[in-house]
Amino acid sequence: MVKTLPPRSELPKEQTWNVEALFPSAEDWHKALEAALASVAELEPFKGQLGASPQALLQALQTRDRLQLAAGKVFMYASLNQSTDGANPLYTTMLTQARGALARLGAAAAYIEPEILTIPLERLEAWMQADAALAVYRHYFEALQTRKPFVRSGEVEAVLAAASDPLGGHSATASAATNADMTFRPVEHAGQVFPVAHATVGELLVHPEPAVRRAAWESYADGHLAFKNTLASALQGSVKAYAFQAKTRGYKSSLEMALAVSRTVDNIPRAVFDNLLATFRANLPTWHRFWRLRKKAMGGRLHTSDVPVYDSPAPVAPSPKITFAEACEVICRGMEPLGREYVEPMRRGLFEERWVDWGQNQGKRAGAYSSGLKGTFPYIFMSWSDDLYSMSTLAHELGHSMHSYFTRGTQPAIYARYSLFIAEVASNFNQAMVRAMLLREAQDPAYRLAVLEEAFSNFHRYLFVMPTLARFELELYERVERGGALTAPFLTERLAELFAEGYGGEVEIDKERLGSGWMNFSHLYSPFYVYQYATGIAAANALARDVLEHGEPAAKRYMDFLKAGDSVYPIDALKVAGIDMTRPEPVERGFEVLKGMVEEFEALVG
Repeated sequence: MVKTLPPRSELPKEQTWNVEALFPSAEDWHKALEAALASVAELEPFKGQLGASPQALLQALQTRDRLQLAAGKVFMYASLNQSTDGANPLYTTMLTQARGALARLGAAAAYIEPEILTIPLERLEAWMQADAALAVYRHYFEALQTRKPFVRSGEVEAVLAAASDPLGGHSATASAATNADMTFRPVEHAGQVFPVAHATVGELLVHPEPAVRRAAWESYADGHLAFKNTLASALQGSVKAYAFQAKTRGYKSSLEMALAVSRTVDNIPRAVFDNLLATFRANLPTWHRFWRLRKKAMGGRLHTSDVPVYDSPAPVAPSPKITFAEACEVICRGMEPLGREYVEPMRRGLFEERWVDWGQNQGKRAGAYSSGLKGTFPYIFMSWSDDLYSMSTLAHELGHSMHSYFTRGTQPAIYARYSLFIAEVASNFNQAMVRAMLLREAQDPAYRLAVLEEAFSNFHRYLFVMPTLARFELELYERVERGGALTAPFLTERLAELFAEGYGGEVEIDKERLGSGWMNFSHLYSPFYVYQYATGIAAANALARDVLEHGEPAAKRYMDFLKAGDSVYPIDALKVAGIDMTRPEPVERGFEVLKGMVEEFEALVG
């Protein structure tokens, strides 16, 4: 018996997202692309005039914001389609065209921020006092001032913006190699043939038969290793491109730039990053204890194929079956402490508006994400399997999407995004809330163990894998900044060493296949993103506990946090919710939650 994936065209409509809400057809998209390219000229008349009058400044900013939204919608349509049908050359071409349009718009708007920084602060303040529409940009102007030492002339900014397309192409190279060209040998077991693909490997890695898990893990690793030199070159190019930009702008290091400016002006203190890595290393004994218990529960042997770094560990207890529709209902119940304001739009998105693309098909890329813009649905990408892990992924991505929903619905375009630093708080918060409900209701020890297994999957990814990758990533940038090279052998060897330290000798290691894990994380093409998963899960669990213990006042604080967007710095947004990430305490609290679960795990498995 051979399990095959259908082509994209054969998926039932209810398993796909509503991209038609963006553009009814490819023809409509092409018209919008042409309009986006032509609209670049609308910014030209304002050049050199921003300091002349508040009207000129306001019109330039509003024009830029409007054009960015329109071009972003063009990009999003191409990106969503390419994710679900990566082997289709039409979508690859569309994505390249859309990326080029964004780069042209960025170059055309590059003069705006350098010009704003030449306007005397007293004049800018007087203009905001006189014009409420311009006063909306107050936090933006204040944040821009913190970047003043690192903003270059209009000419240099234009070059940097224009270079964003070629400098940003490394991730596209990696994506093409991974999602379009990479193939994997199938797994054969007991008369069945299981195709290994990005969309199916997660299900195979939690298969009850160890032989299936091992063969799937090896096939997936070997498929990536066949492209190791191409992917090493792509990752090195991405790291070098970011290091070049940091140096050009005058930052001391790539990390310094990433902490200061991610998608937005973040101003994250270096102590937040350092505290995370120090607290993680101090708590490695908790992970060593977990691996030791897990090895015992699995019969005395634990192999790296049983704990894949890019997916859930092989379960000690099987997950109960749960359909997509059933999971949606469970998640809605779990989020009820936030009230109707939160649950009702989420329910519409799940059952009526088709936010989620959850079917499995040929050419669909790996992973899960939430995407959208002000004025669009907060789309969710994933591949569904009937288990608690898929429900957890859905809850996670719904956390992102509801964060986006409230931010975009509350804030003007300039603040309708939020920092990557706080993005993982909302997603992990949903998981923590749903998990807490399931554990409250769980009477059967086997079901309770299955819920804990899902929790360990979450914590494994965010408080084990991601901090390890953060250590790895910091070494990559420091190596490149010293003039070193990132070769496939170095990347593989070093990552295997870091994970071996985390396993504490409790896991049998296939060094090359384990070390190839750097090829499984597109996150590494977003500089210094991975550490924010760990800070995010720590803050999320603390906030979930506050809501469950203190009720409506804590829920209101959390909703205010979701609505803040970029109107405040991310550290301050979390303070609105009641969390101070400049201190080690939130990460330590995250490890306390993990320790408690490990203790219960020990009691359940003996």
